[in-house]
Amino acid sequence: MNTIVLSDQQLQQYRDEGYLVLPGLLSRELVDRVFAEITAVIERRPDVPGELIQYEPGVRGRPWAENSELDVRKLFRMVKHLDFFRELAFDPALLSIARTLLGPKLVLAQSMLLMKPPHVGGPKVWHQDNGYFELTPPACFGFWIACDPTDVDNGCMHIVPGSHLKGLQPHTGSGDDYGLAVLPPPEVIRPVPLQPGDALVFHCELFHHTPANRTARRRRAIQYHYMTAGAEKKKNPFPWDPEAHIE
Repeated sequence: MNTIVLSDQQLQQYRDEGYLVLPGLLSRELVDRVFAEITAVIERRPDVPGELIQYEPGVRGRPWAENSELDVRKLFRMVKHLDFFRELAFDPALLSIARTLLGPKLVLAQSMLLMKPPHVGGPKVWHQDNGYFELTPPACFGFWIACDPTDVDNGCMHIVPGSHLKGLQPHTGSGDDYGLAVLPPPEVIRPVPLQPGDALVFHCELFHHTPANRTARRRRAIQYHYMTAGAEKKKNPFPWDPEAHIE
């Protein structure tokens, strides 16, 4: 992909509302390659690193779960383990946006492939990503790139525009249920439906969540988090190491 120059209007929206939508960031060819990579990883189970595959809570321990792509909750830290996702994270299009928003020296903080499988794909609670990272300053953002059509029924991203301006808010709970202590009221929530290849770019302190997928449709999405190399992480209960340094 080629480098991308964000317009003044897009930059102002990111500053004011904490997010942008970039239609067609990934080509159909790249999206199809993502699907092929997912299948290849699952077929190699159990001969892959343990942290790479996480299953939906409702299917963990079932004897058939480890052979089924439709029971996987997420792939985690793909950039560390899989060449294709590392190459994609270093693509000029993504890095040009990251450098515009964060500056020249970057860290790839985290990579995930969020599967949200049909019927069993559970919700992700309301949270701020910096509630997990606790970066100072909060110079970090995420790409959330749809690989399937996403909507309110199969678990598209929901956000609260401008909530990043409130700063880091108290979080409670543990694991995947670690989220905002106070939930946003319904009238401020905005769903962000996307088509395959479309990307949501969002600030690390933007309130967001995804509902459960209760449909028969799939809802796969790539998520990369980039941060500035100068940000420091406070001690918190979530062990975390960057996946790549980008100079």
